[in-house]
Amino acid sequence: MLYVLQTIPGLGQLAWREVEAAIPGDSERPGPRLLGLKAVPGRDDIVMIDHRGGPRPLLKLRVSEDVFAIAARGFKIAYDDRGLRQIHAAVRGSEAVQDALNAWRKATGSQKQNGTFRVIARVVGTQRFMRRDVGRAVADAVRDGWPGRWLPVEDDSDIEIWATLIESELICAVRLSDASMRKREKIKHLPASLRPALAAAMVHLTYPSAGDVFLDPMAGAGTLLLERAAAGPFAEMHGGDINGDALSAMQTNLRGTRGEVSLSRWDARKLPLDDGEVDKVAVNLPFGKQIADETLIPSLYRGVLSEIARVMRPGGRLVVLAGKTGVLESARYGAARVLRPLERHRVIVLGQAATIHEYVREAGPARRYAEPPPVRPQDDDDDDYPA
Repeated sequence: MLYVLQTIPGLGQLAWREVEAAIPGDSERPGPRLLGLKAVPGRDDIVMIDHRGGPRPLLKLRVSEDVFAIAARGFKIAYDDRGLRQIHAAVRGSEAVQDALNAWRKATGSQKQNGTFRVIARVVGTQRFMRRDVGRAVADAVRDGWPGRWLPVEDDSDIEIWATLIESELICAVRLSDASMRKREKIKHLPASLRPALAAAMVHLTYPSAGDVFLDPMAGAGTLLLERAAAGPFAEMHGGDINGDALSAMQTNLRGTRGEVSLSRWDARKLPLDDGEVDKVAVNLPFGKQIADETLIPSLYRGVLSEIARVMRPGGRLVVLAGKTGVLESARYGAARVLRPLERHRVIVLGQAATIHEYVREAGPARRYAEPPPVRPQDDDDDDYPA
């Protein structure tokens, strides 16, 4: 059966890595197979997979934000009005429709054979028709040809059908997930916190293991900590923030988390941790509106990276989300050269470009950076990169 996973722009490859790790194959049933990665620019990455199992394991993924069962595909869709007729024919006559509806019933527990639907249409390319025309062609095909009686509505439908036309290829899919997969709302939320899928991707890049001593030195409301807890057992987890409201939210959100968890109010440039105490670090470095004076950002980065290098064991892994690669690398070169850069992953968050950076801590001395200038915290949490 063919499925679509949808995630934040730039995370498609990492979403597929999670699938490989979370749903391995065996001698009786092969694991999922990647069919392709596509993008709706500025909106989503689309991961197309062939998965022989049911949808429930896919709904437990954390780097993906939505799961769909493919009901129809179309190829070589014309760019003029002929394309609309091709779309209608592909959706109405697809042999995959019944399987997609069955997957929807398994995922939702619904037994409905009839009901309401709405179409979300998206178009990427230079077609001569409009997005609403694609939506109308798909809606007519569903109403006229799908098994059962399905009536189109504007909102509050039983089924959502997403029709994505990327140049000349159509992907029509039934949504299996609901808002809880995307939001995974914390008990206490602060403005502009990291989206959980982005935090999950960063945690995944630390390669979680049961022996981890994990740190987020600028944890805000605790999104990265929550995702690390969800990733599996750990030895210790440390989180802190300079903002008192953020610490309060963090404590509320992490309440009930199993394991040894220590949460503190601190300045990330003066961590109350011993040299080499941690081995996994993930952090969202603030920038722009998050501090009062943007000219202080280079010094802030140098101070934070210096402390991370000091408290990390050689061989430890660091994952950083930052807005400007040049500023981050300049800070690392000036204050924490023992952090060796590895892969980078460019992402788009609410229309803004950012990069996830991977580092490994090499052997060598690391000292506290020189006394940093004060940075006045804002009311927002310090994991506030707009997400």
